[in-house]
Amino acid sequence: MKKYLNIKSVFNIITLLLLTNCTNDFDEINTNYKNPLIASPELLLPGIIKSTSYSWGGLGGEEGLVVTQHAGEMQSTNDDTYNWYPNEKPYDAGYNTLRNVNNLIEVSQVSDALKGYYGAGLVLKCLNYHFITDAYGDIPYSEASLGRTEGNFFPSFTPQSEIYEGILNDLELANEILSNVTSDISGDILFSGDILKWRKFANSLKLRLLLRILDVKPQVAIEGIKNIVNNPSDFPIFQSNEDMAALQHEIDNPPSRYDTRVGSFDSYRLSKIMEIRLKELNDSRLKVFAQPISASEKGIYSENWDDYGGILNGLNADDSESYSPTNNPDKSGSNYISRLGVLYACKECSDLASPIAAQTVIMSYSEVQFILAEATTRGIIDSKDAEVYYQNGIRASFEYYLERVKVGGWNDLAEELESLDMTVYLSQEKVNLTSEISQDLDKILLQKWISQFYVGFESWSDWRRTNRPEVTPGPGAGNDKKVPVRFLYPNDVKSTNNDNYQLAVDNIGGDNINTKLWWDVFSNN
Repeated sequence: MKKYLNIKSVFNIITLLLLTNCTNDFDEINTNYKNPLIASPELLLPGIIKSTSYSWGGLGGEEGLVVTQHAGEMQSTNDDTYNWYPNEKPYDAGYNTLRNVNNLIEVSQVSDALKGYYGAGLVLKCLNYHFITDAYGDIPYSEASLGRTEGNFFPSFTPQSEIYEGILNDLELANEILSNVTSDISGDILFSGDILKWRKFANSLKLRLLLRILDVKPQVAIEGIKNIVNNPSDFPIFQSNEDMAALQHEIDNPPSRYDTRVGSFDSYRLSKIMEIRLKELNDSRLKVFAQPISASEKGIYSENWDDYGGILNGLNADDSESYSPTNNPDKSGSNYISRLGVLYACKECSDLASPIAAQTVIMSYSEVQFILAEATTRGIIDSKDAEVYYQNGIRASFEYYLERVKVGGWNDLAEELESLDMTVYLSQEKVNLTSEISQDLDKILLQKWISQFYVGFESWSDWRRTNRPEVTPGPGAGNDKKVPVRFLYPNDVKSTNNDNYQLAVDNIGGDNINTKLWWDVFSNN
């Protein structure tokens, strides 16, 4: 019996040791190191920047081009005739990106060594929410992206006024956090790790949004703009084209439009409105934005301004196919309407197309200068004469396009831009400011509109806010000839989160394309 007990004791001891060892090694044995639970911030950041930029740039090549008449449509003319359906693009793309943004913030905010990623993450969070809310109005915000952490898969919609308040606060927090960061960050494909440029972007973006709410929150907007302008060391902003938020593409990673089908690219053509406005100004940016008509047989560039012709916006499909820019029925159809410029051409559209020349512009230095010119004209700031900011914005726009066509190797286009006498251009009656507030605002916002070709839908947002420059619905336009002022919520939002969707619809005044956003109080139609 005693021998039996000793053997039993030894067995128990061995079993206990084995169990202890198994327990001690459990986490290590069951950890898949090829699939970490927490991603490194330098690995998260480039994907977030890319997805944000592609979403923004994609809308710049669709509704952003058409609704404010930088371009017109041929064949498929739904955007141009306001036959708009529920649009999931900003919503789905934005929230897909925000999940990774939240992960970036979560892993970086707890460590002083990672504060640079935290600050950049806050800026990207603000950019994505700004993009989504300016498309739809009220959206999930305070309860968004809580499915994984709190099991909330049916978030409520936050009023846009509260979303803007949150965005503005987060941009201020981002600037504060980044001001204490002393080392660059890795994986930054937007600013190459330059923390100061992230601060400049945060404060420049804040200027954009403060101006946007000027008519609904004037005290907040005015105080915020003044605070940034009057304290440049605390709130740095873009100081040149070198600072601007523009994603530089690579040969192996070109912009999304570079790989589009020829038919998709060709459906967007130079707008007649853009043609008229730029020809009136002798503005050589027209030849960057458009190619000569195919019938001219001039390729991607012509010295002759008559070789550039735009399509009237708002035509139905049949009328667009037979449209003539010169009203000559013998010179009608696609061969007589200019394609978009070679800077934006897809690889199957032109042998001279470039995968790296066109950047995806999120916010430019010229936009900041036009914001300051408008703020000065409206009497919000008085640090400089409005014309200084205004002319800076115009010069910066020309310089930017000159740089990009040089990257593409299009020497004729570069020479055309370089030959422009800027002093003569700025002194034109249609360009020069006169201190008559309304007329000066018309000119500032026209030049801002020109500079925002293919820049998200910022020109649409400015038009919604100011009704400048004028948008005239075309003869085939539906929607009672009213220019749309928001996107319709995606269908899957109605089916998966219907109760909160209905509350949001009741709050904004209806889910239709004529329902104005919170900050849109101007009478546009």
